[in-house]
Amino acid sequence: MKKIIIFLVGILSLSLVSCADFLTENNKSNTTAADYYSTDAGYESLVNACYSNLRTIFGGNCEIFEAGTDLFQIGKSNLSSTNNGLGNYKNLTAADGVVLSFYTNLYSAIKRCNDAIYYNTGHSATRLAEVRFLRAFYYFQLVQQFGGVALVTDYLNKPITDYPRNTTKEVYSFIISEMEAALTNLSAAGSTPDGRVNKRVANHYLALAYLTRGWDSTAGGTSDDFTKAISYATTAINNQGLTLAYEGTVSSQGVFWPGNEKNAEVIFSVQYSSASLASTTSGNAQSNYFGAYLGGSDASVLDGCPSINTSLQPTARLYMLLSADPTDTRFADTFMQTVYGKTATQCSFYSFFKASPQTKNVTHYYPKPGATTTDVAAWVALDPTNRSSTIVHYPGANAISWPSVLDYGYPCIKKFTDPSAAFGQNTSTRDLFLARLAETYLIRAEAEIKLDGEGTSTRAMNDINVVRNRAKATPITVSEATISYLLDERARELAGEYHRWNDLKRTGTLTTLAPLNPDVSSAVNMTGNDGSYKILRPIPQSAIALNGTSITQNPGY
Repeated sequence: MKKIIIFLVGILSLSLVSCADFLTENNKSNTTAADYYSTDAGYESLVNACYSNLRTIFGGNCEIFEAGTDLFQIGKSNLSSTNNGLGNYKNLTAADGVVLSFYTNLYSAIKRCNDAIYYNTGHSATRLAEVRFLRAFYYFQLVQQFGGVALVTDYLNKPITDYPRNTTKEVYSFIISEMEAALTNLSAAGSTPDGRVNKRVANHYLALAYLTRGWDSTAGGTSDDFTKAISYATTAINNQGLTLAYEGTVSSQGVFWPGNEKNAEVIFSVQYSSASLASTTSGNAQSNYFGAYLGGSDASVLDGCPSINTSLQPTARLYMLLSADPTDTRFADTFMQTVYGKTATQCSFYSFFKASPQTKNVTHYYPKPGATTTDVAAWVALDPTNRSSTIVHYPGANAISWPSVLDYGYPCIKKFTDPSAAFGQNTSTRDLFLARLAETYLIRAEAEIKLDGEGTSTRAMNDINVVRNRAKATPITVSEATISYLLDERARELAGEYHRWNDLKRTGTLTTLAPLNPDVSSAVNMTGNDGSYKILRPIPQSAIALNGTSITQNPGY
């Protein structure tokens, strides 16, 4: 048996940056793995490592989840990059670095889970259930993006390179059976620290897994999957309404108000804490990704300015979806319409979130699409002292005129903003929301539409209206309860939250909605040399090289 210090290299190193008390690791370098993991402290360390991979998978590149959809196009930071295949499909190959990182990080996470399952003898059944769920969750990420993948479920202490791909049907069967098996021994919701898997987490993801499989008959999906999706979603919802504001205010904080991440509507999140990070750049990048460049570091100017890498720019379609209903608060809750500062190039972005901001002077204003000069004049008249010299960025009737290449060229998405973060990339310590209650309602609504029929499901209408009512949006009628409308509502509610590519893939709308993105422009650009659509990600070439004939490439590559 190797010494534990050797065993941990490359396997458990990331757990050293665990975020909360339940993720604290205490390695013993002079003990064998079997001896160390036989202790409660040692085994807890191994379980914590299984959670720490969530940061690696979700805390960095957002493109795998959002680029190349109808909602986000490649931004200024990546305009000249050769690594923009996820945005336009034409350049997406089996050598793509983001895809490779995603694929290998997931298998690294699965390896850790297999270790924790192997060493569970004599330890908590609850911890075993958590790890089994996490392993299934990681496979769920793989199967949605890559289709059938190799099911590796054994403890390995030596390299094995000949795992063949399992079918999509086999992978879904494994995911669902593991999640259901884990459900029995998981703790009840509310009895565990934030970020731990509990029964509510499992019910939410079982609903989503059944929903996703139900769409795909080749994966074994049937109408019964939609029935089960409804059942699990109903259990996860547990009659809880959406009572928090979407954003809120400094005195009445909502779901997305900075610092209020541990709220009653968050079901599962990736945990971060500045006290536990190895450095200020060991946080996540979500707050950096979705905004125009703001001219550099103004952290010392008034209330500060965020670091934005402008990798992903919202499309005109997202602007239009969020602004279509004049009563819907989610345009203003999602986008920073007002940028504060001393001058046009001295940003005080964080003033918006301050109880006592150092300045209320608005330097830049982004009215909704379709706004007129009369509308803006009325806005200025509300506070002429602070708004009379504001630079107004008119989006035009269809939001096309917001340029992607100019500083301050378009409004930043603010719902991920972290005013406490140090200036720079990967510095946010806000928790990453992976599942929240509003999405559970929309999962149930989607399954109800699939069972009841397009435009006829009263119960789907009611579930969609629960989400819309919180946003003060106009309620829909039963005839509007369609998959098309459901996808639009998911766009409005979940913009930027790592769902969109999977949503389009699941519902078979990737080749119809992604071309609405200027980067894609046509479904023709989504076809590979073999004439097949690139509706799955490529298996990384390095994985194929290692496995030889055991791994076949996906269509389109």
